[in-house]
Amino acid sequence: MKIAQPDPVYLEKGDKAVILLHSFTGTTRDMKELGEYLNSNGYAVSIPILEGHGMGPDPLIESSPSEWWNNVIESYEMLKRKGYDSISIAGVSLGGILSLKAAYSLDGINGAVAMSVPQGKDIEDINKRVVSYTENFMEFIGRSDEEIDERLKELEREPMASLPEFESLIDEVHSSLGGITVPLAVKYGGKDAALYEESAEHIYNKINSEAKDMKVYPNTGHLMTKGKDKTLLFKDILDFLDSAN
Repeated sequence: MKIAQPDPVYLEKGDKAVILLHSFTGTTRDMKELGEYLNSNGYAVSIPILEGHGMGPDPLIESSPSEWWNNVIESYEMLKRKGYDSISIAGVSLGGILSLKAAYSLDGINGAVAMSVPQGKDIEDINKRVVSYTENFMEFIGRSDEEIDERLKELEREPMASLPEFESLIDEVHSSLGGITVPLAVKYGGKDAALYEESAEHIYNKINSEAKDMKVYPNTGHLMTKGKDKTLLFKDILDFLDSAN
């Protein structure tokens, strides 16, 4: 089965822009509904596809956090070239980590939303996600049980090479939170693992933003943009971005 890579999304509008970042193993589809909502309310929207995502496990395994960060930079610079001076950023999970990094690294970011942000993830935890994604993908494309078992054993023997860099990225961002001064909203799902609530509280307490907010969405799991509370989530994000602009 041939898998078509999801395209990056760009929606033109007005004089304000927002970058939306999907999760690890996710795609632009996870952020598109939020993007269309924000676009209908006056925002230009850029949703990059992070390197290696959307094409199955092998391209993902060959990708790295430095490439994902470059995707963020490319999206930011594209919006700057188009004349947008007011740029916000929002992301889920890995996208939330990258949004936080942008908030303290990129001078032109004037507001950020971080959802379902991991903290304290080690290589074993992240590799379990890769293994699960690989198994689900191979089942989806109709591979045999024997092929799947062999591939999963390979991943257990030889994990994704860039996992140490991924772990370091998470640690770097959490240790750099004091450098964030732009308006920031932190969000987590009430049905997600407890560590995401702990992470949200850590972020909220460590940032130096005067305008900051933290909120739980009780009927939502990890992928917040697809959760049962998404209508409220989308409105809250819009209200926050409007206040930051």
